[in-house]
Amino acid sequence: MNNLRTCPVILLLISSISHYAEAFISPFTIRQYNPLTTLQASVAVSNDVKGQVSVIKRVLAKEYTSFFDPMETQYYADDVTFEDPLTSLDGVASYQKNVDMLAGRTLMGSILFDDAKINLHNVSGGEVDSNDEISDITTRWTLRVTAKILPWKPTATFSGISVYKLGVIDNSVKIVGQKDYWDSINLRPDASGSYEKVDKSIALDDFLGQLKPGGLQAQQSAAELPYELLRRGNGYEVRRYPETVVVEAPYTRRDEGYDLLGSVTRGMRQFAPAVMTVGESKEKSMCWYVGFALPGEFLFGYIESSIL
Repeated sequence: MNNLRTCPVILLLISSISHYAEAFISPFTIRQYNPLTTLQASVAVSNDVKGQVSVIKRVLAKEYTSFFDPMETQYYADDVTFEDPLTSLDGVASYQKNVDMLAGRTLMGSILFDDAKINLHNVSGGEVDSNDEISDITTRWTLRVTAKILPWKPTATFSGISVYKLGVIDNSVKIVGQKDYWDSINLRPDASGSYEKVDKSIALDDFLGQLKPGGLQAQQSAAELPYELLRRGNGYEVRRYPETVVVEAPYTRRDEGYDLLGSVTRGMRQFAPAVMTVGESKEKSMCWYVGFALPGEFLFGYIESSIL
């Protein structure tokens, strides 16, 4: 049998085919594209941003409860901006110093202010879209502070919203800006519920107007029902009262209504205000509060035993 010899031309052809085949195939072998892996990575990033935003909303709720003591500065950008109807600040240090002064935690603040409290009603916003864009967070609150430096120690009360703008800095979600609006001066008059910026002189008038001496005022004949102030608007207030027990009677003349309710509630503890209602058919009724219960408390525990 003759030995088989490979033709050099055939060897060259096989070598060339192998070389081009490797060059053609290798890019598809090395540079694989897996859409599922890419989608999973994108979802992971979005979930991380959502998680950080959720943490910031909880941090804000905690700060409001403690009146920013401590202020969680690690969640704020170093160059965070703050603006309310009276003040404009830049930087987290200035922001914290302003809060500490209002709370009476600085020397100047301890001279000027006392009994500062902020009541948080809700926190909303902070949604994250498919492009990881974060919507603003909005808080609704009521703030009160007493000007202890004045002899009559007036208390100023404000209700409104804070709008927090968030940004991603070095893979961390931070508060980069805050704007405050007061219900008493920033609410648009068109009943749209939206807010607008006003001149600082208007804000100053609103603040100083609350610090004026009350003058001679009639003393209430009964203790006032406790309530939570939800909104202090321009010339009106929205309040939340607790559960109450009332005694109600129809009347024609106001003095008759007082006499009738006075005879029925004799010996009972009474609370202001007295409420008078006029119905569609012009019928009138008057009611007096004789008991209340705060959330989580038993209502009838506040009613005098003479009622039961």
